[in-house]
Amino acid sequence: MNRDDAMNPKERVRLTLKGRKTDRPLFCPAIYEHKAKLLGKSPSEVSQDAKLLEQAVLAEYETYRPDMLTVGIDIYNVEAEALGCNVLFPDAIDAVPVIDKRVLSNLDDVDTLVMVDPEGSGRMPLVLKAAEAVNNKLGDRIYVRGAISGPHSMAAELLGVEQLLIAMIEQPGTVDRLLKFCTEVSISYGKAFLKRGVEVCVFDSYAAPPLVSPQLYKDLVLPHVNRLVLDLKKYGAELLEYVIGGNTGPIAEHLFATGADVVLSDFSSDVNIFLQRAKDTKVLERRNINPMLIEQGPDRQLQNEAHSVSTLAAANQNVIIGTGVISYNTGPERVLMVKNMCLEEYRE
Repeated sequence: MNRDDAMNPKERVRLTLKGRKTDRPLFCPAIYEHKAKLLGKSPSEVSQDAKLLEQAVLAEYETYRPDMLTVGIDIYNVEAEALGCNVLFPDAIDAVPVIDKRVLSNLDDVDTLVMVDPEGSGRMPLVLKAAEAVNNKLGDRIYVRGAISGPHSMAAELLGVEQLLIAMIEQPGTVDRLLKFCTEVSISYGKAFLKRGVEVCVFDSYAAPPLVSPQLYKDLVLPHVNRLVLDLKKYGAELLEYVIGGNTGPIAEHLFATGADVVLSDFSSDVNIFLQRAKDTKVLERRNINPMLIEQGPDRQLQNEAHSVSTLAAANQNVIIGTGVISYNTGPERVLMVKNMCLEEYRE
């Protein structure tokens, strides 16, 4: 028997959140632009078509049988585009959409921003439609999650990373106002997913060290993330993940203080710091495998890393087996291979 069928993913996640034993650890690869590859389409095509996005997420489920699904391709662009940034959609089959014109030329323009309507602004309705359609088909057996930008990352897309970092030092009060506005956008978009029965995954990797120091994260970013998580939890969120990639060991204590149900320990961070922080909490820790190894690394090295992460998950009920962002060009057989490496001992 294939142990993937012993429990459905939603059952597995719910038991894990309660700290109870499951048939196997959770496997949650980071599939964003790569899901377009499963249709033989470009990320630009799929990210602009609700039906294609729905089909791509369904293809992700059928191909990899993960324990969670995330609806989104160019996850940091959607809110910024709805707020007035211009997004470039390249024709190249493996190119991801990028912002090529920001809406804020300087921080003094923050008061010109106009609140979005998730039901009618930019591509928000497109993503909501796709998420609802996927959830209607699969939501009884797996958590379907809408991708939303965290406050700091949204602000970075609106203003530019460098300008925002300088302003955090020189104009913290104005940055705080910008982050407050971005938090309102995130809450509004998140509630639109939740209203459809879709959970939420918050992406905020622009807030990672060394770009943002631990002190700046604690003082300027964390209060807004706390508010975002609290509001979405009050609105009914069951499974809220907060994602910051990179070497986040220096802010691990703050990540566990966000109120999220799942936080990320990326492959470049010290997993022991996260294990220590997680020990006395019910927060789940997604530990990532290096996606470059998955794409083109030597099999032996990939096997070693997969074994290391799966051993952690076997010994720690709150560890989820994850991956860094799987590139468009990664062969699906490589993702399936790493899944098999991680879960081989749980199969009969």
